[in-house]
Amino acid sequence: MIGVVGISHRTATQDVRQLFSLGGEEAASFARLILRKTKISEIIPVSTCHRTELYYYHESEPCDNKPGKELVSLLAEFRQVSGDYAGFFYEYSNLEAVKHLFRVISGMDSVVIGEDQIVKQVKDSYALCRENDTAGAVLMRLFQKSFEAGSRARCETNLQRGPASLSKVAIDLCRNTCPDLSKKNILLIGSGETGRLALHYLVKQGVREIVISNRTLAHAEALAREYGAGVVPFEQFREVLPQSDIVITATAAPGYIINNTDIIQPGMNDCGRTQLLIDLSVPRNIDPSVAALEGVRLLGVDDIQPVIDSAFAQRKAGIQHAEKIIDEVAGTYMEWYDSLVLRPLIRAIKQNLRKIREDELDIYKQLEDQNKLDVIEEYTDRIAQKYARVFIRNLRDAFSKNPSARSLELVNEIFKSNE
Repeated sequence: MIGVVGISHRTATQDVRQLFSLGGEEAASFARLILRKTKISEIIPVSTCHRTELYYYHESEPCDNKPGKELVSLLAEFRQVSGDYAGFFYEYSNLEAVKHLFRVISGMDSVVIGEDQIVKQVKDSYALCRENDTAGAVLMRLFQKSFEAGSRARCETNLQRGPASLSKVAIDLCRNTCPDLSKKNILLIGSGETGRLALHYLVKQGVREIVISNRTLAHAEALAREYGAGVVPFEQFREVLPQSDIVITATAAPGYIINNTDIIQPGMNDCGRTQLLIDLSVPRNIDPSVAALEGVRLLGVDDIQPVIDSAFAQRKAGIQHAEKIIDEVAGTYMEWYDSLVLRPLIRAIKQNLRKIREDELDIYKQLEDQNKLDVIEEYTDRIAQKYARVFIRNLRDAFSKNPSARSLELVNEIFKSNE
């Protein structure tokens, strides 16, 4: 059985999700632990800011008892999490699990529909598990097909039509306002998901002079290490305001952290320079009255939201088309997978029909007329192959409707040879 058990932004808050997050080496260690302690044959953990998911293959086909509960328990033990969080996890198996992975990598299950960061994150997880030998033929092929599905969904639909996140629109506005964006000094206040995305897009634009400030210094330092940025303690960010061409705020502060007195400082607007302030916070982090100051341009969520709403509508319209692509690629994968699972039975069917044919032919081998014998052999071979195809097709159809251990046992009983 192929399956996935996971927790995501759809089922839990960030505080809960962080309890079960797995870093790179942590993910590899946990995967090895699962292979040692369970009957699971292959596993690939995928852990991002918004989800932790465990994709697995249970070789004892099929597995009537889903192992999700055991996996969640082992994950909680591995992460040293106490308490009952089982209700935050979901589990899918076989075709549902396959389609779920394809939707994830297509960006259809993301906070921002069609976002592409998830592709690298999934590919990194896949590569890590290949290196550590926790993934075999079944999951390797599954993830390879997911890359195909994700690529097609993005290229052949509107899933990536227009920027659909506050951070992406904000950086696009920065680029339009400051064509030579790579040479600007940036102050980013806030290291949450919105701030992280803004930083990601800034780096993609070639910006290198970035300073991060956050109330929790350790969070700012961790993000700065990841992107090669600088850090300033939150209590001191006003000291770097005068040198900052662009200031982006994205914090959870309940009120203004920047006001007129912070902006009106010596050197803030020398030589006719315009300072761009972008407030991505709700509630606002920047006092709106600063927009009236000379040499200041202020953009807030209300200025950005109409662009997002338009892009979101276009992306949402692409979901139906993307689902068709996912159905097609998932169907191709499941055909391969079913043939893998049913291969021993298919081989037994062919062998038994071949044996019956050969036994019956022994009666006619006494014929002296070789031409008649050739006709009989050809005819019986065609009949055997025809019935084999019918049996195999019906077997696959029946198994797809009822993929249980009992159904496999029943088919084995029907087609076993008693001779």
